Amino acid sequence: MTWDERRFNIRFAWENPFLRWMSIVVCALLLIISIFATVRLVQLGLPSGFIVTHYTVYLGIDQMLPLPWLAALVCVPIILIFGTIALSFVLFRQDSLAGYALITLAAISTIIWSLQLYHLVKINT
Repeated sequence: MTWDERRFNIRFAWENPFLRWMSIVVCALLLIISIFATVRLVQLGLPSGFIVTHYTVYLGIDQMLPLPWLAALVCVPIILIFGTIALSFVLFRQDSLAGYALITLAAISTIIWSLQLYHLVKINT
């Protein structure tokens, strides 16, 4: 697939109102929630230099990471979800069902990621 074909596929998918608005909402929600959680976790982790990244009911706190790991913890899901959205745009012209499924997967992943960030902020307070 050439670069011109990919650009045409993306333009074709952008014409679909569902794909366009879902991608805008998912990207905005993902960035807003991730930035808010990152700022809050940096504020909470600055005094000690560590953040709690895992808590279980039975063991309590069982994983603490240095503050620089927060960048990887937040950036990797953002990259994966943006990649899923981009792939849904590229594949939409050949297989519209795959495009719809991938954008729905990105939305569900964003919801799960938001819940995980809420829990992470909550256990660090």
